[in-house]
Amino acid sequence: LAHAVNHIIRTRNLIISNSRKLSQGEVPEDLIESSRDQGFVRPSVLILCPFKKDAYDVVERLERLIFGKDSKASTWSRDRFHSEFKSEPPPTFKTRMCDEYKDLLTGNNDDCFRLGIAISKKVLKLYEAFEKSDIILCSPLGLRMILDGDAGNESHLVASIQIAVIDKADIMLQQNWEHLTIIFSHMHTQPTKIEADISRVRQCYIDGLSKFYCQLLLFSRYNHELFSALILEHSLNYLGLVIQNPPCDGTLDKIEVPICQEFRRFSVSNSSEQSLSRVFVRWFIPYFVACHEYAPKTKILRARDLFYHKSKKVLLVTERYYYFNRKPPNMHYTWIRMNHFRYPGPNHPICGHREIAPILIIQKSGFCEIAIIRIIQLSGPWMIRINSNNSFNFLAPF
Repeated sequence: LAHAVNHIIRTRNLIISNSRKLSQGEVPEDLIESSRDQGFVRPSVLILCPFKKDAYDVVERLERLIFGKDSKASTWSRDRFHSEFKSEPPPTFKTRMCDEYKDLLTGNNDDCFRLGIAISKKVLKLYEAFEKSDIILCSPLGLRMILDGDAGNESHLVASIQIAVIDKADIMLQQNWEHLTIIFSHMHTQPTKIEADISRVRQCYIDGLSKFYCQLLLFSRYNHELFSALILEHSLNYLGLVIQNPPCDGTLDKIEVPICQEFRRFSVSNSSEQSLSRVFVRWFIPYFVACHEYAPKTKILRARDLFYHKSKKVLLVTERYYYFNRKPPNMHYTWIRMNHFRYPGPNHPICGHREIAPILIIQKSGFCEIAIIRIIQLSGPWMIRINSNNSFNFLAPF
């Protein structure tokens, strides 16, 4: 955040300095060319956050970075901002929940917002018009609605972005990742209508090369193949890129119930048809219950009750439902809880006998090489390749 503020202030000072030089009357041609210091539009920093509570923290940090302890500084529309973005006092949880799950649920979880911020010497202007803003602070859904949605087509707003920040990408992955791909497909496109002084627009924007001068910063608690795909496709800065992949010790040795998980890789002729591919099995399970994010609460309660009382032997749970009701297995620190969720303790009939080892079979497409690497990192060293290169077993220590 400090890097973005520093970039905005230095750019603004450069524009003011060049404007002062150009206002002195007749100026040489080389000075006019060296004074190209702007883009097609003013917004140069894009910050994407999943929830309003995260945007509230960003603005709070902005105030501390820009003003410090200056009592004469002020923030426009602060009362309105507090009423719309500030979180309510956290509720009391009746059941035992881990701290990071409480952090996810508590606070202002509205995921549709957009806010224009302009920075001046003594004033931080909130709710500024986007064309007059330095920073666009928004959620993926909120920005997509004005780029390619019901709220209009304002794709010119991201035509001159120089710093793009994606904060908490792991949460956005469980919202709708398509919003991110659409936003970045509109970025750095030349607008059909240009209102800026064309003599002050940088040459790289006119030549359509602005994407090579943009910095993309993505922050997440874990690595994912969709993050890598977004970075490799849209982080085209001529200085290169850096992807950090911290090591993971694995978590299978921390699971109390011994399990054997088998991952099978299948081939797909075309990667674009990967999501439409289906896996057929000989044995059809006609009776099962499911918990997913679109199911009403009454249906969820009935499904859990039928599974608990052994009326249904199979319970299917989607990853997104588990994320918003408990975290998914993408993160190494929740892999343990997910396995406990799938395989209850010895009191459950399917785990009542020591000689029965529960087995989980997961199908993975042949194009998910990065996904397989992530699975190995989550599980740790307890992996056995069986039969062929397309079948992997992960064994929890007994």
